[in-house]
Amino acid sequence: MAAIGNTLGDVITYVNSLYNVSSDTPTAGSEEYIVWTSLCQIAVNLWENEEGMLWGELFGKLADAADGDKTTGASDYSYSVPTNFRFPASGYVWLGSGTSKTAYKVIKQSELQLYENDTGRWCYFLMDASPTLEFNPNITMTAGQTISYNYYKKATKPTTGTDALEMSDPLFAAYYILSELKKEEGDASAATIASQKLEAMKTKNEIPAWFQSDNLLNKTEEGFGC
Repeated sequence: MAAIGNTLGDVITYVNSLYNVSSDTPTAGSEEYIVWTSLCQIAVNLWENEEGMLWGELFGKLADAADGDKTTGASDYSYSVPTNFRFPASGYVWLGSGTSKTAYKVIKQSELQLYENDTGRWCYFLMDASPTLEFNPNITMTAGQTISYNYYKKATKPTTGTDALEMSDPLFAAYYILSELKKEEGDASAATIASQKLEAMKTKNEIPAWFQSDNLLNKTEEGFGC
């Protein structure tokens, strides 16, 4: 099965070829384009929230984000996170640059009272309606230090033809759209292919890195258990 590009425009062109069997692709603003864009966004939402999955494509770095505070301010202990932030993906936040970085341990919100009088290097992500990164208020914050951490992102919902889908196989979105268009006809073939595409992405996502063992180590040391 031929691959397609990863933009919304590529997906709509592919769907048009299969559904309308036409080279006249719907244009932005037309009813078909609006409906198909909405269905593509639903496909992205289904992929993003697939039960039990953390997609490799949705891990990111603060440095690559379009927004979010990236440098410290003097006596400033609260910093905005990127708008696509879902949750931290690292046990540490680093301040500084190059090889002159200092690690700040990320603690859970539920543990804050244990650190009430602590003067150590720690921080936490305040996960309310507008998440923020909060540093220990008992330490001294220096202005101009680079903030760095990894986090898990919200998937981008495409709205224009040049917007890229983050999923590794955009054919899932294309066949999901097609399955919805053919639902009233009783044709479930596209739905089957969409399901296969999603399962294939899940398998790919779970494959370990090259030369990385996926087996438990055989512990033979005395006292390890029987």
